[in-house]
Parts: sequence; C-alpha cells; structure tokens
Amino acid sequence: MQMQAGKNLYSQALNRRARLGCKNQNEKGDLVMDTGERSIRAKIGATAQAGRAILDKAETEKRGLTAEEETQYQRVDQELDILARQLKIYQKENGGGEDQILADFRAAFFGAQGQTPEAGRAGATFAVDVRGQRIPVLARGERLASHYPHEKDWSVGDFVRASMGIEVREASVVERGVALVPDFVSAQIIDAIRAKTRVIQAGALTIPIEGKTSLARIDADPTVIEHTEGAGDITESLPTFSPVSLDPKTLAAMIPLSIEVVADSPNLDQALNRSIAAAFASKLDTLSIATILADATIPTSGAGENTASWAGVIAALGSMLAANQDIPTALICGPGDFAARAGELSSETLQYLGPVPVLATMLDLPTTSMSDGTAVYGGFAAGFGIAVRQELRLEVVRWGKAAYGSHLLVAYARMAGYVLQPNALYIQAASVE
Repeated sequence: MQMQAGKNLYSQALNRRARLGCKNQNEKGDLVMDTGERSIRAKIGATAQAGRAILDKAETEKRGLTAEEETQYQRVDQELDILARQLKIYQKENGGGEDQILADFRAAFFGAQGQTPEAGRAGATFAVDVRGQRIPVLARGERLASHYPHEKDWSVGDFVRASMGIEVREASVVERGVALVPDFVSAQIIDAIRAKTRVIQAGALTIPIEGKTSLARIDADPTVIEHTEGAGDITESLPTFSPVSLDPKTLAAMIPLSIEVVADSPNLDQALNRSIAAAFASKLDTLSIATILADATIPTSGAGENTASWAGVIAALGSMLAANQDIPTALICGPGDFAARAGELSSETLQYLGPVPVLATMLDLPTTSMSDGTAVYGGFAAGFGIAVRQELRLEVVRWGKAAYGSHLLVAYARMAGYVLQPNALYIQAASVE
C-alpha cells in the first residue's frame, strides 16, 4: 500500500511539474527525464525504500528504533538530502524547472500511510509556524528532519574540536565556544531523542513551537440533547475546553570530554549525538510520566488491578470501556511488571500467555521512568503531546574540569510533555488506598 501510494504521488508530482512550465516536457505535458536525472531519481527511490523498511520493521515488532537502526536511518536521511542537492543542481544545469517531485516522493515513504506531512491523519491534523516555515505536528514514525534541508556541513563533533582548538575539516564548522545548532542538525538530534522516548513511541504527538503557545485541552465532550419542537429543553453543556500553555522549561546536560578522546576518536560525532539523545530522552520520559500521573482528571483504577499479569490488563481494559474510553493503543509500565507478564505461563498448557486478540496490536512499552505497580494505558496520539522548541544550543566550557584535564560540553534545549485529553488516558494501579 505504501509503495502504491508512492507511485501515485510520484505521478501527481510529474503532472504538477508539467504545469510549472518545466522545459523538459513532451507534447502531452509529461516529464521527460534524461539518463542522468533518471539515475538520480532511481537512487532516491531506493534510498527512500530502505528508510521505510527500517521504520516498518520497528512498527511491526511494536518497538522503537534500536541504536543501530537509528544510525542507519540517519544515514538514509542524510543520503536523501545529498541526493536532493544533486538533483537540484542537475536540473539547474540542464534546463529543469522548480521541482516538487522529491518532496512528494519522500512523503510517500516517510509520511503516515503514504500521505504528505500536511495531509490529515488521526491525532495530528494541524501545523504550526516555526521561523516562518509551516511545520506539521509530528506523529510517531514521522521525522522533524524531513522538513529541514541539509544546507551545509556541520557536526557536533567538529564543533567540539574547533572549540578546543583542534583543526577540523574546512568549512565544517564556523562557531566556536557557543553555537545555536543548525536547524537540520538540531532536527536530527531531536528525532533521535523522540525515537528513544517511550511516550512518543506510545503515540504522543510532537509539537514544534517557536515560543510560548496555547492549545485547547479537551476536558470533556459536550452533551447532546434531543430537542422537542417548542420545548425549552436544550441545556448548556459544561465547559469542555480549557487552554494549555506550552512553555517548556530548559533541559540541560553536561558532558565531560578529555582532549585526548576528542582528538583521537573518529566516531566522536556519532557518540555525542547518541549520548545527547539518550540523556534527553530519559529525562523527557521521566517528566512526561510524572505529568500524567499527577493529573487528577485522568481516569484511574477504582480498585486494585494487577499490573504484572494479563488478567490485570484485561481488568484495566474493562475499566476503560466502562468509562466510555476506547481500546488502548499502547501501555507504558515498569520493567518488573513487563518482565512478569512476558514470562506468564498458562497453568494448563505451560505456554506463554501473551495479550488477548483484541489487544494484539497494543504496544507494550517498559520504562524505568515508571514504578512497578503503576501503568498508563490509552490513545496517546489524542491524550498527550510533547512541545519542543526547535533551538538546541551547545557550549564548550574549556577546562571545565581542569583537575581531570577535561572540558565540558553543555547541551540544552526546551521540551516538555502536556496532557491534551485526559479521558484518552487511563492510570492503572495495583493497589488503591
């Protein structure tokens, strides 16, 4: 289905290019590509399919990207940016016109169900303006980096080296000491953070913001009245919306780096990106889980429900349905509860139990940010969102740990989680006081 969607969008994009008046068209207005352009586009297609395969594998196995897959995906994304520049240069040199094919083709493979980022999809149907650019709210599996072209060579590793006075590649970095990370690098690191964050793996939306922003929180659905003609029987519903102010606090990480490690490590950039992403994801998860558990308006177990057994999961499902909630798409729990359920055996067949068929597609996600005995269920795409300021800043404090012969890399960004629809989530408790 995704491949077919890609072909359809590709065909539509060809027609769009014809309407733009490109020079390389036949009499019917269709695009005529020479061998060079066709070769570049073939590489784009193969690269996009490779990236889509990485995402599909993780989605099928109901998990986030592994560190190895994240590295592979970043390479795919970088390769697509390089091919985009090659295609643009080639078209310019050979009489091509303005091109939209690459954007549509990438959207077919990297967007949700083959849709473009602006297309409507469940839980993510609006966009925000960030520095004059329209950026859609991102669902799980979508990437912020897809909306920022690779404009110049810049890497965290080379920035650190330059700040320490170590020679770097020509034009690889111009900043020293303090840097506002370029948008495309910042987006890649933010995507790496998102890939490791359990609430986002569960489906929570990512909302890019430029400054303080307000969203409408759905506190309750309005009451619908069947009206009898001539009767004054239409009553006012209770307030159903309230404003949520998105103004995330700063998250910061300090990473000690010796000059020997910086100078001698060819994989410094990859190591720093992974380290920053893991650190921020862990903190973001902890804060997001705390925000959910602290919200008194989210439905909670009325009686104890065993979080370490599939019978307890079924009990939670029954409580959710009784509260007129949907079947959950994800479950976030403590690692001990996850391991106990994973190892639960049938007393009769001695086979592993696993989820019941109605919950077969539900993601079961453990995190150390959740204590055993508590779990959160629900439709996270509707119930929770992560607000992210695009700016990621880095500072190198030279000899920040002089006694140890080390410098300090300080990374800081603003991001936080917010409950957007309490009734889309459910908190399960093993014991209730």
